[in-house]
Amino acid sequence: MASTMGIFIILSLFAFYLARFSATEIRSGSYYIQDIRARNLALSGAEYGMQVYKESKSTADLSGSLNKGNYIVSFDSYNDEADSTLPYSHYFMIKSSASIDDVKRNIRYILSSFPEAFCFSFYGNNVLSETFNETGSYISGDMFFNGNVSVGSGTSNGITYISGGSGGTILSTYPEFPQIDNALYDDLLASASLVSGSYTNYALSFNGSNQYIEIQNNSLINTGSSHTAKTIEAWFKVDSVDFADHKQTIYEQGGNARGLNIYIYDGLLYAGGWNEPDGESDWDPGTWLVTDADAITSGNWYHVALTLDATASGNTTNGILKGYLDGVEFGSGSGSKLWSHPGDVSIARHKDTKFSPNNDNSQVKFFSGSIDEVRLWNTVRSQSQINDNKDKTLAGDDLDGDISGLTVYYDFQDGNATDRETVTSNNGTLKKEPSSVSGPELYKMNTNSYTNTEVYLDTLDDNSLLVNGNLDISGSIFHGSGYIVATGDMSISNSSLIKGNIFIICGGSLTISENSEIGESINAPALIYSKGNASLTNSTVYGLIVSKGDNLVLNGTSVNGAILNYSALFSLTGNSDIVGSVVSNYSVDLQGELASITRGNIPEFSGLVIGLDPFVVPGSYLEY
Repeated sequence: MASTMGIFIILSLFAFYLARFSATEIRSGSYYIQDIRARNLALSGAEYGMQVYKESKSTADLSGSLNKGNYIVSFDSYNDEADSTLPYSHYFMIKSSASIDDVKRNIRYILSSFPEAFCFSFYGNNVLSETFNETGSYISGDMFFNGNVSVGSGTSNGITYISGGSGGTILSTYPEFPQIDNALYDDLLASASLVSGSYTNYALSFNGSNQYIEIQNNSLINTGSSHTAKTIEAWFKVDSVDFADHKQTIYEQGGNARGLNIYIYDGLLYAGGWNEPDGESDWDPGTWLVTDADAITSGNWYHVALTLDATASGNTTNGILKGYLDGVEFGSGSGSKLWSHPGDVSIARHKDTKFSPNNDNSQVKFFSGSIDEVRLWNTVRSQSQINDNKDKTLAGDDLDGDISGLTVYYDFQDGNATDRETVTSNNGTLKKEPSSVSGPELYKMNTNSYTNTEVYLDTLDDNSLLVNGNLDISGSIFHGSGYIVATGDMSISNSSLIKGNIFIICGGSLTISENSEIGESINAPALIYSKGNASLTNSTVYGLIVSKGDNLVLNGTSVNGAILNYSALFSLTGNSDIVGSVVSNYSVDLQGELASITRGNIPEFSGLVIGLDPFVVPGSYLEY
């Protein structure tokens, strides 16, 4: 009995310890499973956080519940999990913490807000298969070039990696050239193209049989003692250039003895002048400048200008009469000053002036087509002045540059020949009711200008300044955040300041100059996106430059941030220094020993979608 009781006690004790061991194993196994689930939940949270950041660049905390657990995702743009400073400003930590019951797991990754190619000081995709030949200490930091690097070229402080060939360390697996998502930029340009232009242009249409404009004699135009300097400008579109028996007069002043005229005959454009009397200059039979065949065609708009640069002596002199078509000189010839030459001045009609090659003026010669922007000057406009202003409207006395000598300006915006030149007001008279029609599409007429002013983008719809045409910014300050968008050319000059978190999007050519500053710091950057050529001179940029035109030129310009270049011609001249990273689909031309590229910080653009994907820094995964 005693033996039996002893065996029972021993077995009972054994069973107790066996049950205890089994319970411990079950509990340990449960913790292990929960640990795996918590880790997986933390990984899922991190993946979700990465996706959110990719789509919105948002660094706000994220949280949620899944599989009976909770997760929190947070971002730190400055430090890692141990509060150690991150090596670059475009690096940031994404941390994910997950808990299931009393089991908690923490993981983190280090991400770059830019694609992997921006890890180099210079990345050259070299689509033209050139040899990198930039000797001297121009590039500091590891660089990559997709091709050969000549001796003495490459980085001066780092490793020069190449894809194959010679001149560097072979990097068999290298990042692809990043392609930016253009959707945001194209959408904004499309929105700008729908904005009404700042100027809807109108012209007058003439029927070719009896419609014209009459301008009364005036001492500033044709009477008075003499006229030594003249410029006549107009835009015209002729219905048919091929009349061989019909001289279509665009403009005339004077008569058979003295005068000036512009007309079309047998497919050619003529601009001429004459002063016949022997007691005066004996400019006889006169001079007519003529364009080449096919220089003008039916139904298209052109700009014509005639200039006369005579002297007070009145002698006939070579080369003082000039003609310009679309701002290009098509001829020059002899001429003199004009003595008083009365006779009603006409637009779109010939009354009694001379013609060449034969002076057949027996019938009235009308113009069939449209005429716009007629300007009469008592000064000689230079070729550059004609070019710079032919595509602009002139705001009376506020015309850019010197307006002295502007005596008549008809823009025909009101359907009449109202003189917009506010000093003399030489209004013309419409005869037989020429009709108002659409004028030429003149780029600079849709120019928006901001001069010596401050603009707060957050007061505009969608924080966006949208311009359908050109945009000129001079001596002005733009406050963000927001967008500056122009479908045409954009000029930023005269110490203008475009503050941080502003996107500059240009559908044409971009010019930044004269000590202008784009962005304020690496932490308050701007973004420049140019679909056309880009030129930056003596300016400073904090942010990202994306160039998609034919050429990108930096001259004496400092860039703190990054450049993504698609332009085949890419050069740094003068004292142009880039601190950050340059990624180019082509090579780069470093002109002179002062230009440099140095690996450095790149802005993160937190909360701003820029069209570039982030990437995970290799080896940065950590559980802690």
